[in-house]
Amino acid sequence: MVLAYNEERHIAACLDSIFAAEPDGRFDVYVMANGCTDRTGEIVTEYGRKRPGVHLVEIALGDKCNAWNVFIHETVPARCPGREVYFFMDGDATVVPGSFGAMGRALAGNPRAHSAAAVPAAGRNIERDRRQIMEEHSLVANLYSLRGTFVERLRAQGVRIPLKLEGDDGLIGALVKWDLKPQDHEFDLERIVPCADAAFAFEPMSPLRLSDWKTYWKRAVRYGRRRYEFDLLRPGLREKGLAAMPADITELYPRAESLPLTWQGAYTLTNFVALRQMRRIGRMRSPGGAG
Repeated sequence: MVLAYNEERHIAACLDSIFAAEPDGRFDVYVMANGCTDRTGEIVTEYGRKRPGVHLVEIALGDKCNAWNVFIHETVPARCPGREVYFFMDGDATVVPGSFGAMGRALAGNPRAHSAAAVPAAGRNIERDRRQIMEEHSLVANLYSLRGTFVERLRAQGVRIPLKLEGDDGLIGALVKWDLKPQDHEFDLERIVPCADAAFAFEPMSPLRLSDWKTYWKRAVRYGRRRYEFDLLRPGLREKGLAAMPADITELYPRAESLPLTWQGAYTLTNFVALRQMRRIGRMRSPGGAG
């Protein structure tokens, strides 16, 4: 599954890397083009004429969490059921050769694991990010895999990631470590196998491009929301389990008034902006609010 939102600049390279990663492998690739207003869909359609294994799934709503839900609950049962392993990646990333095989072998060698996580092959903080994935057994949306039996459990239990959630990969990783039972289990790190031989790359930001500074600012604010959203989500999941999962993460925003702003160095400002945004939306969703 490839998540794509306005990825006309990157999607062909992403697809090329998938087939180059395992030249003898056979793949069905589903590009979940959600809310695209550029040529992403056209490029994928044309690519699929040359590579019949590439399929375009167009979704009107521009929301990565909704696209993930559509793949799990609609695309899998209708078009690719019963696979041993499902791979997930972002449309602006590329796969390092051998990564799919490495993740498959990692799952085969670790029967308790539900997921194998790739590590970055590029980035300004590559060593820190690789170490975090390896030590904390976390996964990131750029590239990871889920065992087929775990995907079937997601479907059977109706697990859907809340719309508008920033930390979709963080929540997916937590659900894997909780074995879908957040009210009963502490994190079981063995449920995710960090795979140093599987890696992804992406186009780095440049300090010389003004657009990249704007992107960096927006990303830092989103990371602030990601942290606060999980603070709102975690207590309900630990108390009531999956039944506490909201359909839309902003349903929990009225509680953001109680979240403290703490000193986080340079990120304190972006965390402040994130918290202010959440509180504003929360007040609108509260009884008597504007919406």
